[in-house]
Amino acid sequence: MLERVDYYRLLSYMRPLQVTDPSGVRRFVAGTTMHDVVALYEFDRKLRLLCMDAVERIEVALRAAIVSEVAVAEGPDFYTHRGYFTGADACERFKREVLNERARNPALRHYFATYCSPAMPPIWVAMEAVTFGALSQLFSNLARPYRIRIARRFRVNEHVLASWFRAVNSVRNICAHHARLWNALLHVNKPMAGREFVTEFTATTDTFFDRAVVIALLLDRVAPASGWKASLKALIDGSPHVDPAKMGFPPGWRDRPLWR
Repeated sequence: MLERVDYYRLLSYMRPLQVTDPSGVRRFVAGTTMHDVVALYEFDRKLRLLCMDAVERIEVALRAAIVSEVAVAEGPDFYTHRGYFTGADACERFKREVLNERARNPALRHYFATYCSPAMPPIWVAMEAVTFGALSQLFSNLARPYRIRIARRFRVNEHVLASWFRAVNSVRNICAHHARLWNALLHVNKPMAGREFVTEFTATTDTFFDRAVVIALLLDRVAPASGWKASLKALIDGSPHVDPAKMGFPPGWRDRPLWR
């Protein structure tokens, strides 16, 4: 295993299997084997892959909603006009995000090499090139009437939805960089519960469970046949060495309406 995965990377998966003795030295719990460390590592890897599948569906749905609810009515270059945004510099920031992708994205390279006008590509080309983080910021910075239009598609309050997209983006970044997810404390970009969903979240909203709630709620709206919740439960059920409580899953979570 150490020929494929370095020791430092595995170290964070060893910590939950260790205790600190009275002298301050960390020791493995009696009976722990390398197999236990690898099993926890593999669980986290599968969890990240499962989350990336969800992120892809959510991101594509957000792109479609922005096109349908804003671009169809206001034109494909709406994002180049400040009047569609809440902040004076939000428009320019998103344009910079698009321009920064010119060298990496073939569609953008083609557009800028082929067309002189309009100066910027249509929004559907731009959104295919930028990151989910930039897309999330685009939604958050749109003027409120446009955020409300988009949020109706997700059947969530627009202010809550903006926090959910930021929370999903944080998960996406962890997964994309192959970092530890299962028991990470996620203090940044906490999702808002919202009045309608408050019973589904924990009080702190800083664990993977609360991000799983956000993902599950969004997928119920944009990809109800995805089977994501069933896949997550199957992954947990097939991993008896993993304690869901360390992921933030509260007692009786399966009996909550979202997970039934």
